[in-house]
Amino acid sequence: MDSELAAASQWATESNAAVFIRLISGETESGVVQAMDSEEGDEEENEEGEGADVIEFHPEFTYPIYGEHERIFGYKGLSINLNYAAGSLATYFNIKYTKRIEQMESTSAVALKADDIDTPMRQILADSVCATQSEFAQQVVRDTRVFRPSGRKVHEYAGRSSQTEQLRYEIYSSSFNDTESAKYHERIQAFVLFFIEGAQFIDTSDERWHVYTVFERLDMNGQTSYSLVGFSTVYNFYCWPDRKRARISQFLVLPPFQGQGHGSALYSYIHAMVLGNSDYADLSVEDPSEAFDDMRDRNDMRYLLKHNAFAHIKGARVEQSAISELQHKHKLSRRQMTRCIEMALLKMIKSVKSQEFGEFRLFVKRRIYAQNMDLLQALDPDERKQKVAESFASVVDGYRRVLSLL
Repeated sequence: MDSELAAASQWATESNAAVFIRLISGETESGVVQAMDSEEGDEEENEEGEGADVIEFHPEFTYPIYGEHERIFGYKGLSINLNYAAGSLATYFNIKYTKRIEQMESTSAVALKADDIDTPMRQILADSVCATQSEFAQQVVRDTRVFRPSGRKVHEYAGRSSQTEQLRYEIYSSSFNDTESAKYHERIQAFVLFFIEGAQFIDTSDERWHVYTVFERLDMNGQTSYSLVGFSTVYNFYCWPDRKRARISQFLVLPPFQGQGHGSALYSYIHAMVLGNSDYADLSVEDPSEAFDDMRDRNDMRYLLKHNAFAHIKGARVEQSAISELQHKHKLSRRQMTRCIEMALLKMIKSVKSQEFGEFRLFVKRRIYAQNMDLLQALDPDERKQKVAESFASVVDGYRRVLSLL
């Protein structure tokens, strides 16, 4: 029995590693086909002269598709290929493997059967998946030349440039009232499951959703082509009596474009949009990740320092009315405005042995206690003090890291 289990385990594959996501642009159908057929690492075959450009990466999560263990049974040499036209996200999905388990000799009463790979993946893809590789290659070549983002262009910023090519980045605003934008979202939403933990598809019938997409625009030899960089979904809540509150729900920069400032550019635009529209009361974020919090803190602090938001704050005894005034003026949530004030106070302190640092420590600890009161009250006094002290130390370390990057 043990030998049978060992033999069976050889047929298990980690689904995150097995799924290959490719963004493809190309000038020739043969180049696109060659790019899809190439083995991982054969980048030399995909040079620009061959007529195709490929960006390949893996998902961070596949448990919404293949289960919580993120393992697929019954295949060897497995690759699950999600090929996308870089701009339009026209899709071609195929599965390759070297061996599939059909029947193993076994004394066990349990039959061994390969997992269904195709059905779970197709359930999260748009209905308009290309049926053949040839159809997809034709679509990529066409879209490389003629695809233009749907929605309204609202912002543009510069990328690298040379004598032969120039890169710029454009942000587009759209809603699901626009048919083309709604269709595009059907193709883009799979990335939410792949890269945002715990994410779900949003209700596109709700008109209060707004989508902001970032595209890379390449101008070369008189031709313009677009590639998706990232996107964010924003929900507009009612805010009494006659305003609305913008809440960032999903926010993603695709892995090949991360670390290049695109998340900051998109977040800063959304905040600027909220600031410039009197209909909005503030901007909040739904369940942010640590990475998003870091990016948000850096951008909010840069903005607030640039606008001298902390000019009237001289010590850690900050009144709640002062926090409210800054929150409403700069349209940040109360939690975020409080964090930024705490970072500003820490930035002003010269020594941890000073009276100012003692007052700052008390100010932050009171906030920590108030936000975690129910949990802390269940502890005995000594353990409660220890937990608050540990939280304070962690908060200060985080603040110092953010301040060092400003």
